[in-house]
Amino acid sequence: MALWTAFALGFLGSFHCIGMCGPIALSVPGKNSTAGTLFVRGSLYNMGRVLTYSLLGFVLGIFGMGATIAGYQNMLSIVLGICIILFAVLPKIKKRKTHSAFYSSLTREINKAIGSLYRDRNSGSVFVIGALNGLLPCGFVVTALAVALITDTALHSMAYMALFGLGTIPAMLMLNMAPAFISPKIRSRLRPFSMYFAIFLGLLLIARGILMDGNIHEAHVML
Repeated sequence: MALWTAFALGFLGSFHCIGMCGPIALSVPGKNSTAGTLFVRGSLYNMGRVLTYSLLGFVLGIFGMGATIAGYQNMLSIVLGICIILFAVLPKIKKRKTHSAFYSSLTREINKAIGSLYRDRNSGSVFVIGALNGLLPCGFVVTALAVALITDTALHSMAYMALFGLGTIPAMLMLNMAPAFISPKIRSRLRPFSMYFAIFLGLLLIARGILMDGNIHEAHVML
């Protein structure tokens, strides 16, 4: 998958996810509210998120390489593409609260850890808050991870998720610097584009899987 799709997905998805991540980003600890402090705080917070996304991409990339070796990557690509499209066009699926007890417990512990870090006033706490926030559930992060899962290598998957994270930074950093700049009206106008791009990625994955399957069959015939 082309790496530019990661940055585009992160950029478009960031306007949709501000509603969930915005309160955390706006309340990261700091000693004052000068422009310089807001910029540093926002940068550290976002660097923490990008690091988490990158590490998650690397781990999933290892599993993706295993699927390639086992000969299942074409089928995996098709299945993930279909799932991405379904989650993009069927809002009810995204709204269902059917997480497992383990996942709910993990999310609760992450939120508790983030809450305790708000009492600190050092830069390290802001970075860790961002890193922990990268583990919280987000539809667009899951979409990016699904694409990263079927890239060529674990390092490619890591790069894909890093670029996804970098794509989210402009909107999230602007939220730190000027909260009123990205109004709900702007977000509502941009939200459809993020959905359309997710569908586009899903179609790419399906096409990729079909082409890979065709190449495999052709290779078998030649043998």
